[in-house]
Amino acid sequence: MKIFTKIALVAVATVMLAGQALAGGLLTNSNQSASFLRSLARGTSLDPDAVHTNPAGAAFMSNGFHFGINDQKAYQTRTINSTYAPFAMGAQNNGLMSKEFEGTVFSPIIPSVHFVWKHNRWAVMAGMGVNGGGGELEFDNGLGSFERMFSVLPAGMQQLGVNATAYDLDMQLIGKSQTLAFQVGAAFRITDWLSVAAQLRYSTTSNAYEGYMKNIGVMVGGQMTPATTIFQGALANLQAQYQQVAGALGADSPEAQQLMAAMQSVGANAVKTSDHVLDVKQKGTSLSPVLALYAQKGKWAAAIKYEFKMATELEIESEPISANDPVINGLFPNGAKVKSETPALLTVALSRQCGPVKVTAEWHEYFDKDAENSFSSAVAGNTMEYLLGAEWQVCKKLMISAGVQRTQTDLISANYSDMNFLTPSTSVGFGVAYNFSEKIRLNLGIMPTFYDEVTSTGVVADTQLPFTDVYDRTSLAWGIGLDFHFGK
Repeated sequence: MKIFTKIALVAVATVMLAGQALAGGLLTNSNQSASFLRSLARGTSLDPDAVHTNPAGAAFMSNGFHFGINDQKAYQTRTINSTYAPFAMGAQNNGLMSKEFEGTVFSPIIPSVHFVWKHNRWAVMAGMGVNGGGGELEFDNGLGSFERMFSVLPAGMQQLGVNATAYDLDMQLIGKSQTLAFQVGAAFRITDWLSVAAQLRYSTTSNAYEGYMKNIGVMVGGQMTPATTIFQGALANLQAQYQQVAGALGADSPEAQQLMAAMQSVGANAVKTSDHVLDVKQKGTSLSPVLALYAQKGKWAAAIKYEFKMATELEIESEPISANDPVINGLFPNGAKVKSETPALLTVALSRQCGPVKVTAEWHEYFDKDAENSFSSAVAGNTMEYLLGAEWQVCKKLMISAGVQRTQTDLISANYSDMNFLTPSTSVGFGVAYNFSEKIRLNLGIMPTFYDEVTSTGVVADTQLPFTDVYDRTSLAWGIGLDFHFGK
């Protein structure tokens, strides 16, 4: 008997890989400071966050030490409204074919640190930030793709002569993901108006996935019965039949072989519908360069930066409870490695000083098609970002700023997954900077992000029944930072 070919626990491996809590591409956090939250377009920044946004601009800073420390917080929701006819058989679904699955992310601490020492035409720099992930994603009621696997149990039981009228199961999925990036580099001012920079970036990724699928049952005679118990009973009956047929006709007879195939299928389903507990970690590192140019002439400034691909490979570390489970270990072999490459990134920025107001326009391209990761099957083209920001120096101590960013992903909606999705979005940032003195500045920013709603349709291979998933997200980030300047 074939109810489903596999359990979708394999998808847990990608639950958090799209879970960046901040703005940016499919796997990349672009905001690395409170200054970003308040103005968004930071491509020509000459503040400490230039270590991340405009490395070559460090050569245009004043001589001395420049230091920035920031912390951000973020809250996200991910909602999938899934429609699939067999959901109506769910004991907790009130006869409805549609069901909402929601995951939440709260990231209480997202730190970043930037340091620059500038002397004449040279500058050396270092920085640390959360380049990807940065939160814990929790689906308290599992996911639609998981439940679809078991929603066909009542219909499948008919093949065993069992009159099942409903199904039920308990699910929970929790994913934690964080990629810390450390970068060091130097900038050199070639001429009075042009500088160049190079950095080396080391990243370390740590993911953890926990969850369970248990109490998988079907309603028989008004009582919820473990599905694995029914399969085990059916298996015992098939074994008895096989012994009789094999003894009478031989083990190689077509009748015996047919019974053997049925035994294997029912036995596999008995294992798959038993309780499963997931406890898996993934770890990996990468080393990649960053190159940049910066030009400043009069009231105009321009910058170009290219971040090379982070070719991270993650090794699976499965706890005994997972490694000893034949289903989970088959999907997450302990010691196996998976690709989680962060795509290369090209940024171009142009700004002009208009009296007390600085206006910056910016463009980003993430080379998603050249990176192998959890999004690869859905990528149709590269992600593009368009940013516009303004900073108004109201007086010597106070600056007011705002910005907008449009992130345009290019994904195949038919290949969307409720475990791993990102829709096009628009972010709006605003905030203030306050100078306590010439040496210390406070940055405060907030950035809500508004995501497009995307609908994806498909057909479940085992049942040939259609399903529809509607994807939506919300996000809010806020942060505080201090910039210090010591020198001339």
